[in-house]
Order: sequence, then structure tokens, then C-alpha cells
Amino acid sequence: MPEISNPTDNLHLRSEEVQEIIATPPTWLVRWGITIVFILICLVLFLSFLIKYPDYVQAKVLVTTMEPIERVEARVSGQIEKLFVGNRQQIQAGQPLAGLKSTAKLDDLLILKRTIESTPFGKDNDYFFPIDSLSDLVFGEVEIAYLEFERAYMEYWLLKELQPHKGQLEGNQISLIEINNRIKSQISQKELLERRLRLVEIDYERNRGLHKDGIIADKDFESKEIEYLQMQEQVNNMVIAISQMQEALSMANQTRRTTAIEKQEEETRTLKNMVQSYHSLKRAVRDWEYAYLMTSSIDGIVSFQRIWGTNQQVNSDELVFTVLPENKTEFLASMKIPAQNAGKVQVGQRVLIKLDNYPFQQFGALTGKITNISISPDDEFNYLVYANLPKGTMTSYKREIPFDQELLGNAEIITEELSVAERLFFKFRSLIVY
Repeated sequence: MPEISNPTDNLHLRSEEVQEIIATPPTWLVRWGITIVFILICLVLFLSFLIKYPDYVQAKVLVTTMEPIERVEARVSGQIEKLFVGNRQQIQAGQPLAGLKSTAKLDDLLILKRTIESTPFGKDNDYFFPIDSLSDLVFGEVEIAYLEFERAYMEYWLLKELQPHKGQLEGNQISLIEINNRIKSQISQKELLERRLRLVEIDYERNRGLHKDGIIADKDFESKEIEYLQMQEQVNNMVIAISQMQEALSMANQTRRTTAIEKQEEETRTLKNMVQSYHSLKRAVRDWEYAYLMTSSIDGIVSFQRIWGTNQQVNSDELVFTVLPENKTEFLASMKIPAQNAGKVQVGQRVLIKLDNYPFQQFGALTGKITNISISPDDEFNYLVYANLPKGTMTSYKREIPFDQELLGNAEIITEELSVAERLFFKFRSLIVY
């Protein structure tokens, strides 16, 4: 059998240096290589426990003030009749911003509104209202309510000034005085007649005794008896007259009370109608103001959402103005997070906010702290999360962000500070579960 030759036998070594390298391996690599690999593995494991990698939930965020920005929308469709403010102008709460066209004159209704607000209508000023100064104004939708108040107001004041029941009450009072005087006079006359009756009765009894003894004639006794009966009749007639006068006094008192009641009822009715019509007028003015007048309920700076001008058309529910409040010291971050991972979010967790308006790489991030989480999701199954900003608009790069509008951005809610080793452990544990 032929001998198989080894290929290395035919290897031609070109130099002694190459032969020395191949024949002598580096003994330090063999001696320390495993140790170095072990040290590196231990170092990696140590760093995996030391290095923290935060777990966070992302969400879109809106940064605004604690007192939110007010959005003024048109409540009806129409044309702008008048603009009262300019863009970026400082305004006060309740200040009109713009008025829409209606059947009323805008300036006239504003005069009526100011008059109602500045006039203390009530008992303190005796229900006075400067209605004469408003007679030539055009109130459109409020006209019916104003005319009703004007009618009730004039009726009340005519009744108060003319006092139609006053003459009747004075006449009734005079009648009562006259009747009382007559009754007193008749009572005095009755007392005199009763004294005369007693005297006549004594004389009659004396003559009856004499007539019984036959001393006086029948004719003389009969004349005395007639005189006595006539006196009794006069006394009875006086009693009847006094009774009639007392009845007349009672009727006069009843008439006086009836007149006083009618006076009070009419005054109460006219006052009630006037007050009710006044409140109806105020309600009509408020309804007109709600529909056709755009106002701000806070102090701040107004911003136009478009370039607005007179006679320009606005649609119902269209955003016309926004008002940035004056108080810009306290800020609030509003976020919406999906139901997924929402259970990780807790009150007190830290939030990093990266603004769209100001790039994160250049300006840094805002820091916040979660203060409130909604209990139930909204219609889109998102949870509302709110956070305050303890440092305001000071970023992580120590740069102050000017707040002259609402700020949009992305938020990272840091839920846990986990190490790399813990994350690997969670992965292995999930594999075991499955």
C-alpha cells in the first residue's frame, strides 16, 4: 500500500521568522484570556444592575395656566356689527369683544344694558328708572319686554302720583267724623228727652192719683196722659235715630276699609307687575347679550383667531377669540393616555414634557408632577391625567419659556426606574409563565 504523504511535509518555510511565530504561541493570551473574559462578563452584569433605564408612558400634552384660557365662540351665525377690541389688547372681565348684527341697534341695547346695571332699581331709590331717556332707542328683539315694562312702570307711577283712592278715603273719613258728631248730638238730645220723660212721668203719676181720688176731671188727666205718651214716643224715635246713625257709621267704616283694601290691592298689583316686567326685561337683555354679544369672563389678553372686521360673517360655534388670563404663575399640564399601560400611572410620578413649539434638543424639557387622574375613561377610552409644573416654564436647560399661548408637546410619564437586569429578569419570567 503506498504511503500517504502529509501536506505539511511539502510546506516550504520561506524564513526563520515565520517559522518562529508559528512554532511559538503567545503564552500570556492562553494564561489570562479566560480571566479577562470573566472580568468583562462580571463588569457587564454589575453595570446591568447599576444602570437605570426608566419605564415611561407617552401621551400628548397641553400646557396651560391653572386658570384656563377662555375660548370665545359665536353662539349664532351672523355678521359682525362692531369690534370693541384689537388683537393682543389687554381687557377686563365682562368687557364686550364684538357684537353681531340683529334687529336691534347694538349701541342702543348697550345703553339699555348699562342703564339696567347702573340703576339700583328697588325700594332704596323708590323704584325709579330713567325711562324717559330710553324712549327713542331701538331695541329689536327686546322691544316687547321693554314696552311691557314701560307700560307697567307708567301705570305704577300714575297710580302713585294721582292717588285716585285718596279722595275717596278722605271723603269716607269726613263722613265718619260727621256721623260720629251726629251720634254724639243725638245721644245728648236723648239724655235730655229722658230727663223730661222722667219729669213728665212723675207729673203723670201724680195726676193719675188725683184722678183716682176724683180731684181732677177726666179731661185734664187725659191731656196729661197724652203728654206722657208723646214724650215716650219722642224718646223712642231718638233711640231709633241713634241706631240708624250707628248703622250708617258701620257702613261708612266698611266702605272706608273696602276702599283702603282696593287701594292696597291696586298698588300691590301695579308694583308686582312692574317688578316682574323689569325682571323679564333684564332676562330678555341677558338672552340678547348671550346670543349677539361676545364678552370675556376673565381679565387677560385677547387674541384673534382670524383677521376679523366689520360686516364679516361668523358661523355658530366658530371660535372667534381666545383670552389668555393675567395669572400666569401657576401652570397645568393636561394629558390623555390610552387604557393600555394606564394602570402604571400614579399620582406623584414625574413627567417630562417635550414641547413642539420649542425643540427639546435646543431648549430642554419641562418637568411636572402628576396631581390627578380621572376615574373613568372618556368616550374615546382615554384617561385624563393632570400634572402641575413646580418650576413653571423653566426647562431642564435652565431656559425660561415665554408663555403667551398654550403649549403643545409630548409627555413621558416615568412610571418606574428599572435597571437593565430587572428588565431581563422580567423577560425571562414572562417566558416561564408562557
